[in-house]
Amino acid sequence: MLSGSAVLCCAIALFAGPLSGGVKLTVIEGRPVVDGVYVNGHGPFRFLVDTATTLNHMEPRLGQSIGLTANFRTELTSSVGTILASGRRGTEIVLGAAQADNQTFLFAGMEAVHQLSSGIQGILGQEFLSRFDYRLDLHGKQLEFGHQDGSGKHAPLRMLDGRAAVSTNLGDLILDSGTAALILFGIKADRGETSYLRTIAGGQIVGMAYSRLLIEGSRMWSGQAVALPNRTEPGVAGLMPVNLFRSVYICNSERYAIFE
Repeated sequence: MLSGSAVLCCAIALFAGPLSGGVKLTVIEGRPVVDGVYVNGHGPFRFLVDTATTLNHMEPRLGQSIGLTANFRTELTSSVGTILASGRRGTEIVLGAAQADNQTFLFAGMEAVHQLSSGIQGILGQEFLSRFDYRLDLHGKQLEFGHQDGSGKHAPLRMLDGRAAVSTNLGDLILDSGTAALILFGIKADRGETSYLRTIAGGQIVGMAYSRLLIEGSRMWSGQAVALPNRTEPGVAGLMPVNLFRSVYICNSERYAIFE
């Protein structure tokens, strides 16, 4: 499980106009991965798409090889800990028809990603994703940029520390494509079953709790959620994985999501 965030918030989003076409996704243990990422004209690279990470991440050696030297340091916080990380501001990212400048990369947090796949070279976070309307189609294995009209359960989005959150019966949950399980903060495990929670800032053994997930009054999922009784974050009840759904459309320009 790779969910995590930096204490820095995303830059103000500059929403792109209509974009055409899609980018092929590879889904690895429920997480979306894209090829064809270009950074300052270098690439193509393979990146994890992580909607719960505020900034972008890159392998330190890859950053050095393309001339990205660090120009700041910050704290990187996840569900289980905090580490110091160096980073670089002022880069350009291109993925298919989507382009964004003034992007920030952190050169940390890749160890957990490499446990998922050694071929992943970076993470696309909210600083890039929040500039676009897009659809993560895990069933069809496509990332589609641009405004769409779709069927499914519509829900308003809130931005909490640069991350998109949805109101549910369990509280406000951060939409997280970088985790494979529903994670709930401040609740106790109700079963003897355990799991290992791996994040970009560390890992730990965790307990489980049976939960039912409702969005806008509709039952969307039920099953075992990760319980983190000692983890609290103001206004956030936990992390909701994208892989609970066939697809999720994020309309950043109008602040709503569609779940199918």
